[in-house]
Amino acid sequence: MRFKSLLASVLLVTVASAQLSGHAGPTSSLSSKQSTICNVLDYGGKVGSSDIGPAIQKAFDECVKQHSGSTLYIPAGNYDMKTWVTLKSGTKWAFRLDGLITRTATTGGNMIAIQSANDFEFYSANSAGGIQGHGYQCRNAGPRLIRMVKSTNFSVHDLILVESPEFHLVIEAGSNGEVYNMAIRGANLGGSDGVDVWGTNHWIHDVEVTNRDECVTVKSPASNILVERIWCNQSGGSAIGSLSDGTAIENVLYRNVYTNGGNQALMIKSNHGSGYVRNVQFQNFISRGTAYGLNIDQYWSSQTPGSGAGVQLQDITFSDWDGNVVDGVQRPPIQLICADGAPCTGITLKNVNMWSQTDKAVVKCESAYGTGLSCLKSGSTHTAYPKVTQSISKPSGYTTPTTMPGDLSSGFATNAAIPTPTIPTSFFPGLPQISPLAKNM
Repeated sequence: MRFKSLLASVLLVTVASAQLSGHAGPTSSLSSKQSTICNVLDYGGKVGSSDIGPAIQKAFDECVKQHSGSTLYIPAGNYDMKTWVTLKSGTKWAFRLDGLITRTATTGGNMIAIQSANDFEFYSANSAGGIQGHGYQCRNAGPRLIRMVKSTNFSVHDLILVESPEFHLVIEAGSNGEVYNMAIRGANLGGSDGVDVWGTNHWIHDVEVTNRDECVTVKSPASNILVERIWCNQSGGSAIGSLSDGTAIENVLYRNVYTNGGNQALMIKSNHGSGYVRNVQFQNFISRGTAYGLNIDQYWSSQTPGSGAGVQLQDITFSDWDGNVVDGVQRPPIQLICADGAPCTGITLKNVNMWSQTDKAVVKCESAYGTGLSCLKSGSTHTAYPKVTQSISKPSGYTTPTTMPGDLSSGFATNAAIPTPTIPTSFFPGLPQISPLAKNM
């Protein structure tokens, strides 16, 4: 497949202008991982299996770990799974999931955990493989679908994740990871995060998420994270947080993020706590019909307060935004509520044009310092100040946000199965995906 060489050339361009600190993704080609094919059908599995888990684990233990440059392969077809697997310490290998796995047990944990992998690729060659979680059967009481644990030089792509009982994809720590060409469908309620990521030098791009919780969210600790070409399609919206004691997040770039409906275009959320979020940029956001727009809330009531006076937000820039909220008086299109014990500094808004579908709106600030919004305070002395609410007029640069084919008008029911989608080929209006779908290579 040629897309690895194409990706490498794209990366050289992207890294120069983004928050990545170096190469993200596998260090060897996919073809170099196909010297041995470890087919689960040769290790006790079968199409239509009532539990493909043991065959996955056996194929990994007895084949992948014995042969560097191998691929664990699940052919096209339907498989049930009730035994979760942890695939640990493999080097230079791939997991090709062309079939659809359906969760049938309610055990917690992670259906598939990849731990301490290096030079690894998890993908579907037909861009149709994935996991159906049927979360409506055990809501917030079952497993997460996929978890990458402390792995290095890896990619996860061309997979479909549907209705996890908990979160869908978690990138836990590690470094140099890439996630792309994903379709994630969750139900219309909280606890259904799309992609949660922390660690160092991770690149998340070309992902569609439907849920009512976090779309693509950076958590602590994290540095050098690039998130781009994201389609939050009736989703909770992208976020940084929740943040509490000991937060350490820096050098993060979100760009080309499109949000259709849902909770917010972007939220930074905490409740007291300590540590920092610094040198973060949010560029080129389009949103329509969200509850909140640009939302910093350091007194987020849904979070248990931390022990510190507040997480310090410093040098946060928002540029080139166009969007609207449903009711800009009830929920402001821009709200910058910072911790009184750790006022925000260096908050910059440039060409941010957020408005309301009601043609009336307010903005709110508290203990926030910077430029580009009327309620922000300036100066070199940063002391707490009480919440300020100001009425605003429609920004002169505001235009009615564009739409995308495939925009959903509402989220999915919480008491019925969610259908399996296909992976789109564009995730932001007017921009193609960065890497073609695997099935088109």
